Amino acid sequence: MANSADLSTPATEHEPHSIGTHTEEEGTLDDIFRFEEDFPDWSTGFDSSEWEMSDGEDDTGGEKQYTDKKRMFKLKKFLTQLDSFYQQKKLNLLQAREELKAFDLHVTELEENREQIESDIEREKRAENSVAVLRLGAQHKRVCAELQVEEDLGDHLAMILKEHELELCQVEVDLGHFLALRQELELEEKNVQLQDKKKQKLRLQREKSVIKQRRHKAQHDKIERDKVLQEQAEVLRKQQEQALAGHLKAAVFLKQTLQRMKQKEAEAKERRKELIKKRQTAVMTLKASFAASQETMCARKLQQKAYEQKQKEQEQHMKESLEAKGLNSTEHIHRLRVQERFRKKNAEFEDTRRVGQMEIVAKLLSERNMKERRRKSPVLTLSHEKKRDEKLLQNILPPSAHTKREEKHVMSSPRASRIRSYSDSNSDVSSSSDSAELKLGECVEMEDEDKREMSLAQPEFTGLWEHKHKDDMATSDENIHLEASHTTMKTDMNKGLLSKEAKKTIKGRESKGPPFISKPEIILFKDCDVGKVYKKKVTLTNVTYMTNYCKLSGVSQNLKEHVSVSFEPPGPMSAGMACELEAIFRPLLDVDLDGVIHFQSANGPFSVAIKCSKKKCEMVVDHCFVDFGTHVVGQTVSRGITMTNRGALGTRYTLTPVSTGPFQQTFTSSLDSGKSGSLEMASLNAEIPSGIEKTDIDLGSVSPVSSHSPDEVLTTDPGPVDTKVEPTEFSIEEPYEGDVGPFMSVRIPIIFRPTIPGEAKLDFQILFSQPGCEPIVVSVCGVAESAPVWVTKPNIDLKICMYDRLYQDSIEVQSRASSALRLTFKVCKEMRNHMSILPKTGFIQAKSSFNAQLKFLPRPSLHADAKRFFNKDTGVLEVPLTVQVPDQVKPVLFTAHAVVTSSDLRFERTELEFGHCSVHESTHTSVRLTNCSLLPQEFGFVGIPKFIDVQPNDGFGTLLPSQSMDIHLIFSASKAGEHNFTLTCKTSINRDFVLSCHATGVQPSLKLSHSLVEFGGTALGDRATAVLYVENRISAGPRLFSFSVPEDSDISIAPSSGRVLPGQRCLIQVTFSPTLSDDVIKAEALRRRNESIDCQHTQPDTKNKMETQLHLVKGQGSKVSPANGSPFHSPSPADLQTGSFEYLSAKASLLRSFTERRVRHVISCFTSTPDTSEEPRYSPHETLYLELHCPAVRPALLLVSDRHTLHFSQVAVGQKVLKKVIIQNISSEFVKLTSSLLDVNGPFSVLNAMRSIGPEDTHTLLIAFTPSVAKKYYETLEVSCSQMTLEISLCAEAVDPVLSCSHEGHINFDYVPENESASQVFRLQNASSLDVRFSVRLESERILSLMDSTAHLGPQNHSGLSVFSVSPSGGAVPPAAAADITVTFHPDHQSLHYRDRLRVQLINKQTVCVLELSGSSCTDMFVCGGDPVDACPESLIPSHIYTSGHQDSKSLLLTFRSEYQEGRAIAATRKLHVGCVLGSKPATKKTVEFLWENLSAVEQQGFRVTPVQGSVDAGHRRPITLSWVPSTGLAPNAVVEACALLTVRGDETVVYRVNLVAHTDTNTAT
Repeated sequence: MANSADLSTPATEHEPHSIGTHTEEEGTLDDIFRFEEDFPDWSTGFDSSEWEMSDGEDDTGGEKQYTDKKRMFKLKKFLTQLDSFYQQKKLNLLQAREELKAFDLHVTELEENREQIESDIEREKRAENSVAVLRLGAQHKRVCAELQVEEDLGDHLAMILKEHELELCQVEVDLGHFLALRQELELEEKNVQLQDKKKQKLRLQREKSVIKQRRHKAQHDKIERDKVLQEQAEVLRKQQEQALAGHLKAAVFLKQTLQRMKQKEAEAKERRKELIKKRQTAVMTLKASFAASQETMCARKLQQKAYEQKQKEQEQHMKESLEAKGLNSTEHIHRLRVQERFRKKNAEFEDTRRVGQMEIVAKLLSERNMKERRRKSPVLTLSHEKKRDEKLLQNILPPSAHTKREEKHVMSSPRASRIRSYSDSNSDVSSSSDSAELKLGECVEMEDEDKREMSLAQPEFTGLWEHKHKDDMATSDENIHLEASHTTMKTDMNKGLLSKEAKKTIKGRESKGPPFISKPEIILFKDCDVGKVYKKKVTLTNVTYMTNYCKLSGVSQNLKEHVSVSFEPPGPMSAGMACELEAIFRPLLDVDLDGVIHFQSANGPFSVAIKCSKKKCEMVVDHCFVDFGTHVVGQTVSRGITMTNRGALGTRYTLTPVSTGPFQQTFTSSLDSGKSGSLEMASLNAEIPSGIEKTDIDLGSVSPVSSHSPDEVLTTDPGPVDTKVEPTEFSIEEPYEGDVGPFMSVRIPIIFRPTIPGEAKLDFQILFSQPGCEPIVVSVCGVAESAPVWVTKPNIDLKICMYDRLYQDSIEVQSRASSALRLTFKVCKEMRNHMSILPKTGFIQAKSSFNAQLKFLPRPSLHADAKRFFNKDTGVLEVPLTVQVPDQVKPVLFTAHAVVTSSDLRFERTELEFGHCSVHESTHTSVRLTNCSLLPQEFGFVGIPKFIDVQPNDGFGTLLPSQSMDIHLIFSASKAGEHNFTLTCKTSINRDFVLSCHATGVQPSLKLSHSLVEFGGTALGDRATAVLYVENRISAGPRLFSFSVPEDSDISIAPSSGRVLPGQRCLIQVTFSPTLSDDVIKAEALRRRNESIDCQHTQPDTKNKMETQLHLVKGQGSKVSPANGSPFHSPSPADLQTGSFEYLSAKASLLRSFTERRVRHVISCFTSTPDTSEEPRYSPHETLYLELHCPAVRPALLLVSDRHTLHFSQVAVGQKVLKKVIIQNISSEFVKLTSSLLDVNGPFSVLNAMRSIGPEDTHTLLIAFTPSVAKKYYETLEVSCSQMTLEISLCAEAVDPVLSCSHEGHINFDYVPENESASQVFRLQNASSLDVRFSVRLESERILSLMDSTAHLGPQNHSGLSVFSVSPSGGAVPPAAAADITVTFHPDHQSLHYRDRLRVQLINKQTVCVLELSGSSCTDMFVCGGDPVDACPESLIPSHIYTSGHQDSKSLLLTFRSEYQEGRAIAATRKLHVGCVLGSKPATKKTVEFLWENLSAVEQQGFRVTPVQGSVDAGHRRPITLSWVPSTGLAPNAVVEACALLTVRGDETVVYRVNLVAHTDTNTAT
């Protein structure tokens, strides 16, 4: 159908495409028939006999049925492919017909078009339209060419249609060939269905029979369980009866025990009363001790405080030195602390590792002993001699001696006791190590006995405890113990005989025994060397109830040359008091010495026993009789005895046989002394644990035998012994001789290899080179029995196993029999559903082995089935298994061990709810996955949908035993709608754990172009900007958005809200500006202030400080608290000002020590539709989220003033203001500064250039502000380096200065006497809001300075100075204030035309006002008011043109102009003023008189003068009024002239000629 649609275009465009399509169809045909060669000719190669299946051959013809089925399915597949191929060919034929039909329609359309064009050509030819004929001719040619091409294409399409018809016919023929085969296939399918139904019926019958059998078995099991329950009930009843009888029997013994306890409590009560009295006497001593302890504690506290202060000072000094070097002190100190912590952790780790190694060794030893114990006989008998010795020792020694001795050994060797607790059997290695450690512990006690008085564990006073003295020098030397005990017994017997005579009654109390007791009771010097000096301190205590004395009498006769006593008689001693003496022993001979030290007291003599022993060699063995028990012939069993040297003198040993009976081994001693010595040292190093190195044992005192010290030289050497004897059942491993050092142990292994059934015995003796050591005889015995079969591995460890998993192991059985035997492996009844052995029965050949397979498949019902063998809490399974041999009565036992655990993985939650999620966002949630197994398990989430991401490691990982892991699930909705899905967690053992999830996808109306913005490292004070868009692509209407920015954050978004139209987007700018908060800066400032206060008020003298504190405590008592007593109060952050010095210092310190800080912000963007009726409603489901990653780093540049905004305040237009900005480099590198460009036409400018600055250097920027227009200005100056950019905001306001003047235009000084001055004041008022600077300049000064001769002002003083002066000439006017300017007129000659110009300008050359200054000067009188008749000073006309050559009098000109109003003339009036100048000089005449002359002629012309004469006082003026009324008949524009004389008399007489000129105004004449 697609090809038919394409035929509407020209055929040339689709011809290649059609050909390519048919080529593909031919290739597809070959692919479909690629199986045709594999099949024979289906019409001839197959017949019904080959495809027929026999119903009677179900059991024997299974393989044939499988082959027939395979052929049937293959044939069915081929026929299906053939049908699909037929349908495809049919479809191709239909498509070719449709294409041909469309082609015919197109050709018909072209022919019609050609005929239409031909008719149009004929019509145009008749109309003689040549242009149209040519156009139609070209069209006709193109249509004919298309028809030609279409004809070729039509032939091609016809050929393709024929090919398709032919192929369809071929396929139909093939289908006809396989018609019979298809029918046979249908019959075969029916037969197969019938056979399947038969098999289902048979299977159903078998299942019913199995179910019936299982029911019978369940009934039988129930009966068996009932029997077992009855038996258990019977056993429980018997146990209860036995328990009741035991309770009755125990009640009798309980009563007796309670009576004895009551009696003991009564005795203890009496003893407590006596002790209370003794303790009361010691209370005062205890108080004194407490006081001394408190003083010591105070001193230690002061020392600790001084040490901490010293540490702080050292740290501060280090910090200052590092900062001086330019290093980061905080980082350096932190690194030192980290190193210290790391060192401590390493030390702790080493200790932990050492303890762990010791525990591992102990555990290995215990396991080894357990294995040997299982191979040994459980009963070992001791020899009669050993029993006799122990019984004799128990009879002679007191009962507490053994207990004390054992406790002493335990305390001296904790590791030996721990290892001994693990191995109770005859362990070779543990026994030797125990003995070595015991001897070393005793040696330590012997050497450190003199130092025990300084031990901190001793009490500070005596009297509260009973003196039950113990022998501190107790050793393992039995001879010394026996002699000491015998001596003590003799002394007690003698004292008992004399006790009746020595008894005295003192205040009703009797004193029994010796008056003084010594601690220790026996002074013992052990292992002494000749020539050395040994000292012991002895304490004598008065145990009588009276005051007594003590005096030294002497020592025994045999000790006088060796022992000396240092004793000072203490004088009378009260009861309970003690004194000390020192016994000094200097051995001169290498012999043992015994004796006593005699004392005399008031109650009689007493003595202290003293014993001195030389170095000896005492050899003992732990077992003199070794019983190997019963073992099988051919088995090798090893036992060991430990030989210990308890003396301080080494010796050499040799093993020799005792009896001459049948032997099987030749004893030869071939080891030399050097080899034995090395072996001995190796044994010592191996058996002394590492923990002894930390004790106070001096290993140098224990000399190895190889060194051959004088004390350890062997006196005799037995030499090599070659004794050839007959072989026996026992053998001793090498070495047969060797050396034993002081306090060392040697292990002698004995091997029992029975070859003949029966009992075997052997006695051998150990000979020693030291003459004082007697030989030791050791007896060995064992019983051998014949066992033809045994299991090589009696303990099969299956390790850790999981439920429902199969585990296998091999069981190897050995046989020593000479014939084949039948073996039967048996598993207990409870484990038959979980464990099996294959084969169950087998035959083992003579003297060979047999291997069986142990299969273990633990099921969840293991605990219910095998409660005896399985512990559910620990998961430990121990199953006994047996191998039964017909000729062997005792079965072969072996055990299978395993730890069974589950393979479950547990989710914290089985259902997860993601909630609503935008299609542009992702929702995150976590779930905890726990491994419930004791084995590590690998897991992985498989089949994960595309919209889910599982982390970590893409959902794959390994869980250790009992480990939990947080699985992070990230849901990213691809479309809107509900999402219900499950996540499958698959383990490595193919177990699935399902997690149900639900989420709702939401399509928001708006979209963010970027949902994650990662800023680069931004320095504090810098800012970074990112740009994104809010797009509206889906919504049909406008949408509103609003970003919710957190408060007090470094993030700003512009715009934070807006409106987006459909199909548009809005630009959003996100800015990150990291800063330090004020709270942090103020807290740092307070900390620095407190440190400075503490440093100022800390007194270096600790003693004075302690005395001051004690004085305060005594004076004020407990009511005064430290807070009230301190003169300083704790400052608060509100007390600090933001711009203060402390604030700036704290901020600079924080910036210098700042480390990188990373902050993550998630900002919500709420969207809604615009609603004008009410507030917009934001949908929580359509909320967009913007994630920002904002790292802040340490800045490289620092503004010293800490003002990022530079305010110029208000500046007058035209004024220039400078500001400084100081920038410091706080980094460790050189930085090159650059700045941004300011507006070239703006008022701001940078006056100096940028440069490179080094670490801790500064650079000063000069910024100028020169406004030209009154308005507010704001610009940003960026100072940059390679690490950051500092932004400095420049703010200023330009104001027009408003300055007004009180005078306007003119200041006149009238007739000031020459050489005198007059002043006038005008005021400048400032109406603006800032100070206005101004300057006052005179025009004359400017002209003189410029030398401008063209400028014409009034006459100046003859002295060259300006006639006018101004004060002040400049200044500043504050806002809303005024400034007074004084103008002074000072002429030095007479003139009426003084003139100047005063100009007030601002700092920007703006002119405030221009005042014209004028003045005149005369002698003492003047007349003014007429028209000017002199030449103007500015005029270039010489003055003689207007005046005559002789001028005797002064002239005045008055001009009158009269107007006509309402037909009559109005009088014209003028005035003259006569004045008298009041000068500073005294004048002869203080008034001026004036008089008019020749007024008649003037009056005739219509002029009138009033007054005619008068006088004027000094300093006044008097006006004279002149009026003119035109006469009747005066012609218009006629001029009337008259002249009058005015005489003025003062100091001088001056006549003024007054010329009067009058005329009428024609414009107003009627």
